[in-house]
Amino acid sequence: MARERTERENLRSTGRTPDPRTSVPSDDVAPRLPVTAPMAGYTDNRVPRGTSRRWEVLMSSEESERRQTRPQLRAQDVVSQHRVLREVPESLLTGIPLLDEGTPLERRHDYLDLHDPARADFRAEGTEIVKPGQHLVARDAVSDEAWSELRAACDRIARRRPLRPAA
Repeated sequence: MARERTERENLRSTGRTPDPRTSVPSDDVAPRLPVTAPMAGYTDNRVPRGTSRRWEVLMSSEESERRQTRPQLRAQDVVSQHRVLREVPESLLTGIPLLDEGTPLERRHDYLDLHDPARADFRAEGTEIVKPGQHLVARDAVSDEAWSELRAACDRIARRRPLRPAA
């Protein structure tokens, strides 16, 4: 003899929802368990070791606005701090922008460190970052005349002799 199916079994097999007038409330079937422990916080969970591609760092809009509002330093603003800039004509100083702190240097681009005239211009490896208080000039940001004047000023301070022209 075939077993008779209940209304609930029939509804599961058909995928229809039960009638709220005839269905049994869930509290009667399975009473709720009391919650004794509070939910785990962010600091309670262990962080997996290694890098995770799932995590993202987002910069708040306030922080990005704060970075953009800082005026960019020019060579004219720091002329009293560097011997190299004292050797450069005043007319060129206004056209020489300095890199901001924390700016990563682009790989294989030329830069000039005003704190180290003996180093003069150098080519970046791509891993360097402008440190606080460091003043660097990017070759791409200045004119050819200003760049050659900065290099000549570094040579004069480091007491390097200019190269003789080829005969």
